[in-house]
Amino acid sequence: MSTRMISVNELVSGMVIGEPVLSASGKTLLGKDIVVNPRIISLLLMWDVHSIIIIDKTAGQATESPEEPPAPVAQPSSLAADFITFFKEYDSVMTAAVHSFDFIRNNNQLPVQELKDTSFSIYSAVLSTGPAIMDYLLVSDYNLADKVARHSVMVAFISSIIGRKLRMTEDQIHVLILAALLHDVGKLVIAKEADAHPNSHIINGGKLLQHVPAIPQEVMLSILQHHEYMDGSGRPLGSTGDKIHLYARIIAVADFFHQRSYIGEHANPFPVLEAMAKEMFGKLDQGVCQPFIRHIRDCLINSPVLLSDETTGQVIFFNANKLDRPVIKTDNGTIIDLAATQNVAIKRLVNQEYLANAN
Repeated sequence: MSTRMISVNELVSGMVIGEPVLSASGKTLLGKDIVVNPRIISLLLMWDVHSIIIIDKTAGQATESPEEPPAPVAQPSSLAADFITFFKEYDSVMTAAVHSFDFIRNNNQLPVQELKDTSFSIYSAVLSTGPAIMDYLLVSDYNLADKVARHSVMVAFISSIIGRKLRMTEDQIHVLILAALLHDVGKLVIAKEADAHPNSHIINGGKLLQHVPAIPQEVMLSILQHHEYMDGSGRPLGSTGDKIHLYARIIAVADFFHQRSYIGEHANPFPVLEAMAKEMFGKLDQGVCQPFIRHIRDCLINSPVLLSDETTGQVIFFNANKLDRPVIKTDNGTIIDLAATQNVAIKRLVNQEYLANAN
């Protein structure tokens, strides 16, 4: 089948991509045979792609038989297939982040294009996975030797989810993801220095970015302000309220959630939800916290959990005033209201592999 190059500005829904679309650094952004739709066009424009190769359906039209309708786009057959697809993307993002962060440690410079590519991959994964992404993140996180890369990628994913809940534009979310990915970049510089002051990674992160024109100003502000709190108790300046950039306020919430949700390789977000519900009236932005808490709570309904007495079950209801102690239906059918049961608590989330091994 013939192909031809076309300007992104001339793309219309229904066209089919004829060759993989690559970034400036050679990373695959979109594969071939993808059917163009408004979302794909928007992504290409955001990625600053000017032209792509499409399948030319008009070539030889005079002599060919009537055009057959395009084959339907394959859909994942199950949630398991969705999870496998997401985990592959997640693993690829983690690998790229580790590579970029190693480059920063060794060269004291930012591999800007590679970092932008990683941001694009995170955004694409969020879009393609949809509402289930937080469920997958909660059971997908794993230990890496590079703790900064692991934390930064997770904060970037969580920040992008919050950005979508706040109905931010695609361009805004893209910058937000890059800011979240780089929020702790100063720690890569600190590793070479004796200075261990709490503000050092903030200052060093700002210095690392100040002479990089390709990095948006919002990213710089987010790095400098992600430890500021709404009530002025943060650092380095003790800024308050709207004086803190929105992206920094979002990253502060994402950072708070990830730092406290994961113990080793396992997640227990329930105590963190309760802590966030309290902190949003002081340190954290209430307008950011409320939609995020609702989203996490909704994601956790029907989630399998392991209790402190080694019983397994599912979350079936949240107590509004005790988010860390929901109602559980155990695997043998017993209903336990943890808010009324002081001697049992949630130990952690579990995945289906754990349940299979346990049974």
